[in-house]
Amino acid sequence: MYCNGTPTNYHEAKSTPQDAEWMEVYKEELRNLKSMGVWEEVEGDNVTKILGTQWVFSLKSDSNGRLLRHKARLIVQGHQQIQGVNFEETFAPTPTFATLRSILILTSKNSWKINTFDVTSAYLHSKINEVIFVRPPPGITIGENKVLRLKKALYGLKQAGKCWWLHLKNVLQEIGFKANNNDQSTYVYKISKDYAMLWIHVDNGVLVMRNNNIREKMKMKLTEKLKLRWDEDINSMVGIEIKWKGNGFCLKQPRLIKKLVQAIDSQLTASQPLPNIKLESSPASQIDRHYLKICDECSAQSLEALKHLVDYINTTKNQTLKIGVDNTRRDMEVYVNANWGGEGSRSKHGFCIILYGTMVAWNSKRQSCIASLTCKAKYMALSFAAREALWLASNIEDVIGHQCPVLLLDNKSAIQIEKNSSSKKKSRQIQRQFHIIDELVVGKKVKINWIATTEQMADIFTKAQGKIKTNQFGGCMECLWGCVLRRT
Repeated sequence: MYCNGTPTNYHEAKSTPQDAEWMEVYKEELRNLKSMGVWEEVEGDNVTKILGTQWVFSLKSDSNGRLLRHKARLIVQGHQQIQGVNFEETFAPTPTFATLRSILILTSKNSWKINTFDVTSAYLHSKINEVIFVRPPPGITIGENKVLRLKKALYGLKQAGKCWWLHLKNVLQEIGFKANNNDQSTYVYKISKDYAMLWIHVDNGVLVMRNNNIREKMKMKLTEKLKLRWDEDINSMVGIEIKWKGNGFCLKQPRLIKKLVQAIDSQLTASQPLPNIKLESSPASQIDRHYLKICDECSAQSLEALKHLVDYINTTKNQTLKIGVDNTRRDMEVYVNANWGGEGSRSKHGFCIILYGTMVAWNSKRQSCIASLTCKAKYMALSFAAREALWLASNIEDVIGHQCPVLLLDNKSAIQIEKNSSSKKKSRQIQRQFHIIDELVVGKKVKINWIATTEQMADIFTKAQGKIKTNQFGGCMECLWGCVLRRT
């Protein structure tokens, strides 16, 4: 059987109309495995635990869906591994897209040079410490009573991601890069007047540099250590189409949205984010309710809500997030808001962070404790937003210097609670973790300013909005920030 035009195993690849292309990438991958010393043949008489292997074939396309190349990859059937026997830790950090957007903003502001790359056979660069034996895959012949002992982190191993991250980190440190303490997938190179930043998502990287001299220097050093495929410009990254237009970048995801719509096969034509559908809950035991929500039993209401949501997303496929710079707005601005009540009597708070006039991060979350008043829900939202803003500010402090984020709230009572919360009996029911905002303000780490409700951009992150307010929100962002949703 074929999946999306690709063979599912080695024998199918040999019998397809495109067998020449598939066999070529298959042979290329075999050459990679051999040249990188992925395994060695050993006697298999005394080996008890042997993992299976299989070939995986795929087609790689660009952000517009155009075919770039055929791919073949040998993977281990890692589901057969046993923790404590042939693997231990598996965690490897992944980068945040807020950091990527910040880097694009700084690139626009400082006219930096930018390149992207992907690492060829990334995992095969890294060694493994465990003793792991595998069977040879179809197409590979070894001696009688022989098995393959892995020396490198072949794809499919549970610890492969961690091995690759540790190897990459060591390589970058040898070159002179230093990992960001807050985002372990972002690295900074700073020696004398040379400056570069690297954002890497598994095997795809974005490298920005101060000038052409440092660009050539970085490319040479990285190519010496890793097998890289360079792109002289940035076109896409992790499914996001990225284009340079005028004095900034435009980000959109039409291809991913198209795939989502095709998977759902929705027939609705939604014009607002969410319908007025009340999703019902069903009783569950305490141990189950954290996991079930609406995933265990999908009702007709759930399916209707899902289709409506996907249709709304489909209407935004031609819209872009504009990454530009407004040099008149130097402070990091954080719009913060919260509704009151809601499902389970818990309020929902949200925020959006603006850097140099561009939205760089946003979030929405149901609060962990019940707020008795609207002002208390908004007071708790301040701590939530402040922590995220300070984290983001510390990520780019080397470039823009110290930032004191300005929190913008439309509730004077909540601001008053912050000023003297320790002496207010009525605020004692608020969990201690939310009072961190008091210390941050006293320490001059953040500021809090009042704004009118009509200027509160974070309102859309706290509750569903109708079509008019949704359009007003997009229009206000384009007018005030010059950065967000605009038709292309």
